[in-house]
Amino acid sequence: MFSLFLVPSGKLYLKVQYLLAEDEKSAGNYPPVIEKQRRPGPKLPVYSIPASQWSTVLHRVVEKKEPLLTVAAVYGVSHETIRRIMLHVQKHREQQEA
Repeated sequence: MFSLFLVPSGKLYLKVQYLLAEDEKSAGNYPPVIEKQRRPGPKLPVYSIPASQWSTVLHRVVEKKEPLLTVAAVYGVSHETIRRIMLHVQKHREQQEA
């Protein structure tokens, strides 16, 4: 069976070469695919919020009950950054109480 692929005059070898040639011809007819990011983020991401602004973030999320995504959009960070700030502050408060 492999000899049919290896021998240049073999039927399968010729069929594969034909299909490859057709594929190359048809590939030139289509415009290039422009792939977008799956989850686009900000152009220049900010990786953190200064600790001096954490109280403001805490106030907006806890007291005003704003969604994490909304607060994150204002500061130009991900909602995970806001969530981590919330967890850090809660953990710090628990340690102080103990």
